[in-house]
Amino acid sequence: MTSLITNTSAMVALQTLRGINNGLDATNTRVSTGLRINSAQDGAAYWSIATTTRSDNGALGAAKDALALGKSSVDVAKTGMDEALDALKQVKNLLVTASSPDADRAKIQQEIKIQLDRINGAANSASTSGNNWLAVDSSATGYNATKSVVGSFSRSATGVSIDTIDIDTSGVKLYDSNSTVHGTVDGDIGTGAGSMDVLETGLGNTFASDNTSARSGSIAFDGAATTADTAAEVKALVDAFKTGVSATAVGNDKLAIMDKVRAAYTMQADGTGGVVTVSTIANMDISKLTGSADDLMKISNYASIVDEAIGDMTDANTTLGANAARIASQSNFAQALIDANDRAIGALVDADMEAESTKLKALQTQQQLAIQSLSIANSSTQNVLSLFRS
Repeated sequence: MTSLITNTSAMVALQTLRGINNGLDATNTRVSTGLRINSAQDGAAYWSIATTTRSDNGALGAAKDALALGKSSVDVAKTGMDEALDALKQVKNLLVTASSPDADRAKIQQEIKIQLDRINGAANSASTSGNNWLAVDSSATGYNATKSVVGSFSRSATGVSIDTIDIDTSGVKLYDSNSTVHGTVDGDIGTGAGSMDVLETGLGNTFASDNTSARSGSIAFDGAATTADTAAEVKALVDAFKTGVSATAVGNDKLAIMDKVRAAYTMQADGTGGVVTVSTIANMDISKLTGSADDLMKISNYASIVDEAIGDMTDANTTLGANAARIASQSNFAQALIDANDRAIGALVDADMEAESTKLKALQTQQQLAIQSLSIANSSTQNVLSLFRS
């Protein structure tokens, strides 16, 4: 039966065309965005997982930026330490030169001061965003020797966590202006109730400053007139002194590399006497020393003290280098995680462009056929007119 009111064929053709158009719109969206899952209605589970993973990638990117900032701080400190180490090696070379009997020690001391100023300048300049690891004041409010660098972001069943790389800079600092520690150590060095008394008594002589500083000087002794008449006994006294100035809660071990009080000794070749020198690197002064046997032993002691500080700087530089390598490795790992997450997101929501292209061609063909079918269905009612022609 043909009806003018209800055209069943046109309705079917129109419904088919609507379905094809909907499919064509969805395919066009996938082709234009490159995504199979554009919103939650396209696939709630996959969309939720992909959204969470994208959020985690953002946090990992922030952690990677923090690692870059942390590495910058380490690199700046290491650059300053490299400069200081090179300058201290020059000081050691100058002390070797000063060991020559006819050396002009006043001029050499001027050169030593230049190198010490160079170390001071390197320490003060090694600052990143106002943060300096080489020149510090450990008595300042909020000071913390442990520097934490954001290392990674992780998610577990119990929630999210931020992992850090902790760097202990207490052994890296070159200068520390903590007056409390300096005062305690100065008290131990002095001739009052400190461990210097033990050293002086054992050596049978009095500590004499080589310059205007109470933190740099020597004790010359005659082995025949004291109980310390062997190298082993002198070493025991020096070790006891080092222990004494480090034993207190705020002692020598809390001071920085350039501030730390150090001690060295040299015995005469015949073992009948020698010189013990106590000094910091920053305060040593050879300008008034002569070519006498005692003064040459003092210079030798200063060279030993500098060599010990070079060892400390080398260890500090090793610490900085190891942490720089660790941060770089963690940064690479964070980037690898970001890449892995991107691949996971792609597997969940990315469109298969080859398949979508084929599907698009097919739907375009179906659309054309559906339009043709609808046109035929609509024109069928025109045939009713022929029934009423005379």
